[in-house]
Amino acid sequence: MLARYGQFFLKSWFPDYQGSTSGVSLQRLLLMALFWPLFLLVQSINGIGLLLDHVLFPDFRRVTVREPLFVVGVPRSGTTFLHRLLALDDRFTTTALWELLFAPSITQRYFWTMLAKLDRRAGRPMGRLLLWCERRLLGGLDGVHKTGLLDPEEDYLGLIPVWGCFLLVLVVPVPALWRLTFLDRDGSEKEKARLMKAYRRFVQRHLYFHGEHKQLLSKNPSFTPWLETLSAAFPDARFIGCVRNPNQSVPSQINSILIGARIFDGRDTTGYWREGFVAMLDYYYRHLLTALASMETDRQALSVMEKLATEPGSTVLEFYAHFGWEAGEEFRARLAVQDRKARQYQSGHAYSLATLGVDTATLNETFGWVYERFGFPRPEQVSR
Repeated sequence: MLARYGQFFLKSWFPDYQGSTSGVSLQRLLLMALFWPLFLLVQSINGIGLLLDHVLFPDFRRVTVREPLFVVGVPRSGTTFLHRLLALDDRFTTTALWELLFAPSITQRYFWTMLAKLDRRAGRPMGRLLLWCERRLLGGLDGVHKTGLLDPEEDYLGLIPVWGCFLLVLVVPVPALWRLTFLDRDGSEKEKARLMKAYRRFVQRHLYFHGEHKQLLSKNPSFTPWLETLSAAFPDARFIGCVRNPNQSVPSQINSILIGARIFDGRDTTGYWREGFVAMLDYYYRHLLTALASMETDRQALSVMEKLATEPGSTVLEFYAHFGWEAGEEFRARLAVQDRKARQYQSGHAYSLATLGVDTATLNETFGWVYERFGFPRPEQVSR
């Protein structure tokens, strides 16, 4: 019995497992030996903090979530850029990476902010050390997704304690995590209710700490297959869906996931991730447009990366006008700065379709309808 359970978990963790650990890389075994104790320690501390909230700050459960804005869409389609543009407006509050990983509770946030104040009075020795560690650990990801502990980040990381974060699939590629990428279609009502309850509590904690008068700004491409569930749970929410030419979004997303896969696996698993992500991205495009179209017009808008990248300021202001929001002068000035930067920006990213195993025939066959819908150049028209 124990042997059968052991093999089940090995097959879940390692897709190519065939009855022994010979197909498992030494790198993965060593990394898992380091990852799991650290992961469980952090989650245990976070769990204690979440429990303390009910004792120290019980009123957080009465916080009303008003008109949250969700930035969703196809991964690698400008969601991060749009998120950080919108975060320039003081009307919003959004989650920082440090809060998501090390302070999902109100208790922890007060603890760490108090410690940060003491550190500043002492000349910031801990702050400088933390910055040094951050650059060593996160600096290598700048070419894929530049981030820091103080930067706005995807709040689905706040669902790690309830296994609602798809990113965990890099560590435990089990069907339950893959199902999150088709939640509206394949998730049970019980699972949806569980995730929405946990997410609402997370948002209530965030607003309790940062200000109940604020609007939540959430950016999560992984929430795209949750659109219908989120819309039902937050009936006054607004949604901006982001799309981009598949010529860029598909290889970019596969490349970004492969970086994590190589770290956690140590073997060439390109085929496994390519197959899974091509199907997933096809669903993302389809579900995004279908779900947005089913909502009231004044609750949803569409952002096309090719326009957002060249005209960020005017694009954001168009969204504000569409939602009936007033853009303050200070926010407009900040957007003007981003407009000037956009005119000077040149992307250094280049992805080889052949290297990633994504041929032009696959792109045309899978995403042909996207090219036609938006008038995007097809892959054979793209110069290499």
